[in-house]
Amino acid sequence: MTPVDLGHHGTGLKLVGLVISGHIAGMFAFSPVMGWLADRLGRFSVIGLAAGLLSVAALLAGTAAGNHAQSAAGLFLLGLGWSAGMVSGSALLTDSVPQPARAAVQGLSDLTMNAAAGLGGAAAGLVMSQAGYGWLNAIGASLLLPMAGLALFTARRHPVPA
Repeated sequence: MTPVDLGHHGTGLKLVGLVISGHIAGMFAFSPVMGWLADRLGRFSVIGLAAGLLSVAALLAGTAAGNHAQSAAGLFLLGLGWSAGMVSGSALLTDSVPQPARAAVQGLSDLTMNAAAGLGGAAAGLVMSQAGYGWLNAIGASLLLPMAGLALFTARRHPVPA
């Protein structure tokens, strides 16, 4: 919904493209770093990091109100948080499943995630049309609270072996 919000604030297509490019760079360029962190700090710690990054992203993007640099920073952090959650979550999933079942379980996980993304995208459009971009980000951030709490609780109970 960010391109729609940026368009409401008079942003041209080139700047929208730069903001989305930064978001995609956050999603993929730092995946090796997120993998390294998940190995060093633990899967749950990096899932907690993801929740923190995603929360800050929602705060920045949701309060940007036409500040293009703030929107760009928020979208970059959104991509970085997605990367942290995706890499550490996928590693945790493969750690938790016997080798013969990993491909099927990862495929089901990807199917579920993409179906949820499709439904979430449709719901995001409805929320944005009724309440606005700020509320959309607030709702997204509130959905992170249970995940953040669970990740922090679990990370404390399962420290990374030295």
